[in-house]
Amino acid sequence: MIVVSLASSTPIFTSSTAAAGGGSPPQFPLPPRKIPSQKRRKLFNNPLRVAAPPSNSTTAISEEDQQKSIDPEDSDEQSPSKFSWRDHWYPVSLVEDLDPLYPTPFQLLNRDLVLWFDKSASQWVALDDKCPHRLAPLSEGRIDENGHLQCSYHGWSFDGSGSCKRIPQATSVGPEARAVNSPRACATRFPTLVSQGLLFVWPDENGWERAQATSPPMLPDDFDTPEFSSVTIQRDLYYGYDTLMENVSDPSHIDFAHHKVTGRRDRAKPLPFKMESNGAWGFAGANEGNPKISAKFVAPCYYINKIEIDTKLPVVGEQKWVIWICSFNVPMAPGKTRSIVCSARNFFQFSMPGPAWWQVVPRWNEHWTSNKVYDGDMIVLQGQEKVFLSQSTEGSGNVNEQYTKITFTPTQADRFVLAFRNWLRRHGNNQPQWFGTPDLQTLPSTILSKRQMLDRFEQHTLKCSSCRNAHKNFETLQKFFIGAAVVFAATAGIPPDMQIRVFFGAGAILSAGLAYTVNELQKNFVFVDYIHADID
Repeated sequence: MIVVSLASSTPIFTSSTAAAGGGSPPQFPLPPRKIPSQKRRKLFNNPLRVAAPPSNSTTAISEEDQQKSIDPEDSDEQSPSKFSWRDHWYPVSLVEDLDPLYPTPFQLLNRDLVLWFDKSASQWVALDDKCPHRLAPLSEGRIDENGHLQCSYHGWSFDGSGSCKRIPQATSVGPEARAVNSPRACATRFPTLVSQGLLFVWPDENGWERAQATSPPMLPDDFDTPEFSSVTIQRDLYYGYDTLMENVSDPSHIDFAHHKVTGRRDRAKPLPFKMESNGAWGFAGANEGNPKISAKFVAPCYYINKIEIDTKLPVVGEQKWVIWICSFNVPMAPGKTRSIVCSARNFFQFSMPGPAWWQVVPRWNEHWTSNKVYDGDMIVLQGQEKVFLSQSTEGSGNVNEQYTKITFTPTQADRFVLAFRNWLRRHGNNQPQWFGTPDLQTLPSTILSKRQMLDRFEQHTLKCSSCRNAHKNFETLQKFFIGAAVVFAATAGIPPDMQIRVFFGAGAILSAGLAYTVNELQKNFVFVDYIHADID
């Protein structure tokens, strides 16, 4: 999955390359934390089993030797190093998609959180989503008149530090009056920070010092230059973190899974990726050719793709087009992952949302195309995850340890997929460090229907300020046209003049047609069935 709309108003570019090479890929260093520029603040705060082709070689090469050639072990370390899943910043939401007037529930590493805006401190807060009184979810509460988070069950209120500020049932004197100051009355608070339009949470309530000493992952500097326009999107996906990470590590699927959206089947070619480095921190690599795809995985959930295209256009001549696709693949719970994608490009900026007066394409329209990308992967990955689960439960062992045995990955196009599986096996303990008892939970992909898996409304629209508001506007517009059609139809027979009757009748037909059109467009916010075989 590479979520960027290159098809809406631009040519379709594929992840193919014409030549193999071993040149050094560009580095994507994570710079120290810095204060975003005015442009970036304005932009974000308002807002990757291939069948082996027949070999013509007369030399016999075993599958095991062939697999080893594209399945490198870590080059940076001789032995696996321990990776702590809870000692990292995780982006939980785009700030522009959070409503400061309401508490928002979120799951991180299988732990329930509530996100809300503390007006008194002008900061976003993350608390454990349970009231210390009787463990009711605070996310079902409200922001009260004092700007505190109030539990909807018994009215206990909490400030931004998690301290209890009011217990309505307590008497004004004696032990009950002092209960509000008890540590047991406090809600658990987690470190938070806002960077580049993203709200980050540190999942360890005891890790304040480590959090303060650690910078969050940063977007490339090109996001901050006027030559690039960017767009963001987030969607909750009902398959696991490892399934999504494997998918974004695999550019070769684009031409098929996203045919006529961001790729073309007839343009698929070999992708001879070369690894540059890998270790407990992640891995990096690239191909050579045109387009050139450079990739970097920064553990635990940040994946950067840079696509460079050399092209020649009439009048303007030779151009270098650059596309950044930066995805945060946040492990919410077993079988559930939040995808946050920030993409940017330096061409055809007029077809992207933006602050400039000439950038008239709304963000929600861009999300229609991006959601086609998500939908193109959804059922394929649901089926894949079911097979992996079946393999593990039938005694094949851990999927990451047995990956090259239960799949057949003979081409260099799968190099980054194998690199991720190696990282997860050697450093990531084969899965995120979940809170609670995840083994007792049923994976959503094993029980949800296709309609539920492709539910854009629950997974995206309700969690996106742009699409949520646009959906409401479409509903209002549809009601208006229906009302207009009824009025025109009801009055068409009243006037004695035939021309006026024809006018009213035409108005009824036109209004009904517009109501139908709006209804069809509105489906893009809710559900659109995706059938690969129907896309010629």
